[in-house]
Amino acid sequence: MPSLSRLAFVFTGALALNAFTPQASDPRLTNRLDRETRDAVDAIIESARKSGVPTEPLVDRALEGASKRATGSQIVSVVRGWADDLRKARQALGPGSPDAEVVAGAHALRNGVNVRQLERLRATRNGVRYAMALDVMNYLVNRGVPADTISPVIVNLVLASASEDQFARLRQDVERDISGGMSAATAASLRGQGLERQIADATTAANGGAPGSALPSVRGSTRAGDPALNPTAVGAVQGSNNVSGAGEAPAAPRGKPKKRP
Repeated sequence: MPSLSRLAFVFTGALALNAFTPQASDPRLTNRLDRETRDAVDAIIESARKSGVPTEPLVDRALEGASKRATGSQIVSVVRGWADDLRKARQALGPGSPDAEVVAGAHALRNGVNVRQLERLRATRNGVRYAMALDVMNYLVNRGVPADTISPVIVNLVLASASEDQFARLRQDVERDISGGMSAATAASLRGQGLERQIADATTAANGGAPGSALPSVRGSTRAGDPALNPTAVGAVQGSNNVSGAGEAPAAPRGKPKKRP
């Protein structure tokens, strides 16, 4: 009968061997990538897994590259870049952030959002989730809103405890304004400011204060910062270049016309 010391030695050796044995390649990659590319991608995925970041986006990027007939080096480069951004997002958002937020944060970084804006999200109250907010940010960047314009707008709204429904309406409103001819940056800024005021007013009212009045919407409901009915926000005419907060001065009144002889 083997001694306890020998069993302990064998068990310890098995654990050590398992620790240095890489996990099997994702079966989805086996028939899609050549051996060299697959080994490189597997190494990146394994490293990312040990770093505590979600790895599914890395598999997705590798499969996407294979579908587009990208070269092996191109696939490896893209997967490595995504792994780096996932790590940065995890570090910026904190170790307790759900995978959905980390993935959305990595998307934001790749869209040009400054990592400092993601770090600001760590100041949110416990339990506040913001994957939806980051998704809206990424969507609007792809619609033409500059990343350095929309990122502080979204982060400020998260810190103000905007709801997922409010973020969904913000996206719809900004998209409608852009389709109506307003610049993407102006639409995002004005809608964001209007929603911040609406949230502040609601908070003040809940605390017994006297809130301000939200701007009406052309749809007949109360909506925050509707540029279509707020000439002081975008000038006397929607889409004008006067965005200083004041419309053009009205023309001086004319005198009564003289009767002709």
